[in-house]
Amino acid sequence: MALPQTVPLRAANSKTIQIPSVGYGTWAAGDTSWAKDATLTALKEGYRHLDCAWMYGVDEAVGAAIKESGIPREEIFVTSKFWCHFAHPDNVELCLDKILKNMGLDYIDLFLAHWPCAWKPRSREALENARSGPDDQEAKGMVFNDDGKPAVDWEHSTRNMAKIKGEEGSFVPTWKVMQECVRKGKARAVGVSNFSITELNELLPHEGDVPLSCNQIEVHPWLPQREMVEFAHKNGIVITCYSPFAGQPKEGGAVLVKDPTVVELAKKNDMDVGQLLQSWAVQRGTVPLGKSATPARITSNLAIRELSDEDMKTLDDMAKPNGEGRTVNPGEGWGVSLFEN
Repeated sequence: MALPQTVPLRAANSKTIQIPSVGYGTWAAGDTSWAKDATLTALKEGYRHLDCAWMYGVDEAVGAAIKESGIPREEIFVTSKFWCHFAHPDNVELCLDKILKNMGLDYIDLFLAHWPCAWKPRSREALENARSGPDDQEAKGMVFNDDGKPAVDWEHSTRNMAKIKGEEGSFVPTWKVMQECVRKGKARAVGVSNFSITELNELLPHEGDVPLSCNQIEVHPWLPQREMVEFAHKNGIVITCYSPFAGQPKEGGAVLVKDPTVVELAKKNDMDVGQLLQSWAVQRGTVPLGKSATPARITSNLAIRELSDEDMKTLDDMAKPNGEGRTVNPGEGWGVSLFEN
């Protein structure tokens, strides 16, 4: 049986739209010169799902690739995210407007909150003039503490993250503005990224006519997020998976794409390693967002194929006692240390 090419995604007014089951990630670590050509290659090779974010600093390049590809806009599924200092309810739509302008689009298909945390902007004017990208933090218009960390707006962070720091907060007002962006036609669906189960449960009672469609999290055989995936499936939330190749090495420098088990299974199935890992993700009912700037790998990462039950179990078992890697305990607040004062 062939693996699905699309996955149903809940949208407004009880409608369902289709999200391609494999996406192309556009995150850039500093240098963004690769973005236009690589995205254009991805589109020409058959990708119809682009995962983006304001913070990545590649909106113009991705928009140019979409235009140059000649592919009708309605055939391309575009996801983007607002960065944490746009999380105040007054500023969410501003970030979406900047994304649309930079990409040259009238709408995006899926609009996500990048993290369950809000940061303080210097001013509305600073946000209006903010420039995206992974390096120049000052140009983003954020407030920084004396220790160099962003100043956190706990009032507009999730209740869970604020509580961990002894503060009171709620993401619901921000969520309601995100829903309004759908009603205005600027996005077809909305969701979140890096939210725990507790944080999802804060928003689920406030779905109304615009549901919580997606949670984008890190997922791979070293970090399978079984409890989160099961919770999402039960609640009609699509899990999209960043870092499906586990970009960060384990202690000792081991990397997933060179893990002997992964390499052996890829060889057994006559697959590239990335192709194997993305096939595993899709077969679990999740949507991987692999990134590569190498044309051959861009092509092979899209060529997902069904794996045997035995091979799926082998990959699943990599996360057991000696292979669990980093763990995320649902409800404990993802990445609190990244945002704390």
